[in-house]
Amino acid sequence: MKKLVVCCTLLLLLACRAGAEETPKLKGLWCTGGCCHDYKKHAPLLTEKIAELANVEFKIVFGLEQFQNKDYAKGYDLVVYDLCYADEKGKELIGNVTGTIAAGKPAVIIHCSLHNFRSAEFDDWREAMGMTSKSHDRFRELKTKKVAGHPTTDFWPADWSTPGDELYQTIKLWPSATALMTVYSPDSKKDHVVTWVNRYGKGRVFATTLGHNLLTVGQEEYHQLLANGVLWVCGKLDEQGKPAAGYEGTGRE
Repeated sequence: MKKLVVCCTLLLLLACRAGAEETPKLKGLWCTGGCCHDYKKHAPLLTEKIAELANVEFKIVFGLEQFQNKDYAKGYDLVVYDLCYADEKGKELIGNVTGTIAAGKPAVIIHCSLHNFRSAEFDDWREAMGMTSKSHDRFRELKTKKVAGHPTTDFWPADWSTPGDELYQTIKLWPSATALMTVYSPDSKKDHVVTWVNRYGKGRVFATTLGHNLLTVGQEEYHQLLANGVLWVCGKLDEQGKPAAGYEGTGRE
């Protein structure tokens, strides 16, 4: 009887492992580039670290050219926007991006992407992200405060800080967005939202303004935050903040 139980247990474990291995990877498009940040280091580091925590693989593309095609996200499960092109204001190009999110393509927004298309006089991109900002505080230490429970951020340490980052000042949090974490600004004497989720049309959005350089980008908690965001926008993160079966990553070494 004991041998039978052991054999059944082993078969069950093997079947679960085989099922996980058969789960197709999420396919992500990582759009990056622009000024003021070391994207050539950030993109390969973050895509590698996220893959350790979520069953996803990314194609990295630099620049804005792909957005000239309204079908740029076809064939991908999600798009990550980690860009810094504040002066771009073409309505058709921006419309291709916001239209892609509104049509239901999951999106993850990182750091300077909040100031993407800042010169545009229309609010489409800002509404799609769920927050409007025009400036940031000086580079300094930031300490976060959680202001809402959510599967993406429940793991986040209550005493988390980064020795240096930029605090993007919140002008408007759109009604469709929910603030998850804030940081206090001694400059404005206000709390500003640094992590939030949004719904735009049919699209799910996860966003954080954290991530200026490797002082934040290199932290394991930051990798987990982005991995959770990737899984959540794709509907693959459970209410306890754990990957759905088969969507676990390769594991940290």
